[in-house]
Amino acid sequence: MFAMKLRKGDTVDSGRSDPVGRSGVLPRPVRRAVRVSTGFLSGRTPLPRHAGSIAALVFFAAVGANAISVAGKSDLVRQAAFQLAGFSVEDIEISGNQETSEIAVLQSLDLESAYALQALDVQRARGRLLNLPWVAEADVRKVYPSTLKITLTERVPYALWQQEDGRTLMIERDGNVIGSLSAPKFRRLPLVLGQGGNFAAADIDGLLEGWPALSERVRAFKRVDGRRWDLYLDNGMIVKLPQTGTEAALARLKMLEEDRSILEREIAAVDLRLDDRIAIQLTPAAMERRQAATEALEKTFKNKGRRL
Repeated sequence: MFAMKLRKGDTVDSGRSDPVGRSGVLPRPVRRAVRVSTGFLSGRTPLPRHAGSIAALVFFAAVGANAISVAGKSDLVRQAAFQLAGFSVEDIEISGNQETSEIAVLQSLDLESAYALQALDVQRARGRLLNLPWVAEADVRKVYPSTLKITLTERVPYALWQQEDGRTLMIERDGNVIGSLSAPKFRRLPLVLGQGGNFAAADIDGLLEGWPALSERVRAFKRVDGRRWDLYLDNGMIVKLPQTGTEAALARLKMLEEDRSILEREIAAVDLRLDDRIAIQLTPAAMERRQAATEALEKTFKNKGRRL
């Protein structure tokens, strides 16, 4: 057995050239790549079959990709690739919509410009859905390979707010406008009038809580000067409530109703704004009859030599 030791600076001739000379040794993968390249260039290693065709295809693919990128059509190509791979939008599942039509949802998504599921911008789609009148919250999710799930939370109409021009809008409890009155079923909601009435509408729930029978007769709540309410009853009577002490004022009115049925009389308005008195305004017909009765009574007393 022989052992051979090399001293620093010695070399062994193995019939192969050292790619980096004597200064160092390249990593094994690099040495292999250098040997293969050298073999192809020197002719010792034959080229694989169809190598020329493959190289030509790679070249033309690179040229085509560069042309697409320069023309700004890379997104279209990417979408087409995802469609061919089975990632196109084929199923759209919509839930939570009662007043929002599915057609309105699809139109707002604008799927014509993003027909591949991968190309759909979820945040942008959600923003479009939130612009729909009834939509309060929207959740958009991609379920690969081809399903889009949309979950909507719609606004809840609380009252109707009539404008000075006669338009009637649906509002939420916090006063935010949903949109114009869209269906007859919403006409049963409380009607609010007056500037700022929409933001004060949340108060009407507790306004007549202690007198449900009167609440059923109210046809409209009018906000006056942004401070108090007028109640419009089904017989045309107006009940003017004070800014504060509403419960006490309604208690006085309830007592009059129980004792004298004041709400059934020919009265145009009942003014409860003062603590120590109740002012009553008769209807024009009742006022005429009262005036005629007063004049007749005065005439009777005059004939008898008395003063009324």
